[in-house]
Amino acid sequence: MATATVPTSIRLTKAEKKRIAMLARERGLSPTAYIKRAALGGTGHSDDAKLARLEGLAASVLNAVEDEIDYRIATAAWERHVKSGAKLLKPEEVWRELGV
Repeated sequence: MATATVPTSIRLTKAEKKRIAMLARERGLSPTAYIKRAALGGTGHSDDAKLARLEGLAASVLNAVEDEIDYRIATAAWERHVKSGAKLLKPEEVWRELGV
């Protein structure tokens, strides 16, 4: 169902009207849509675009959390190794112990 609209007029100088028309055209909008968006603070993103942006942000957060978990696991493993006093093996020694 269409929403009823109420016409509103504003007075602009020729320069203001020309600038609004130019900026609206650059963004692929009509001057009316451009003014509404500017006045109402809307970003003009569709719901799909908002969901895609949210999905990207969620993926970034998930990656950061996974990186932090990996870091903590590695740090704890290194601290256990240092406390154990075990010696580090050279690659050749590892291969020899594995029988490769």
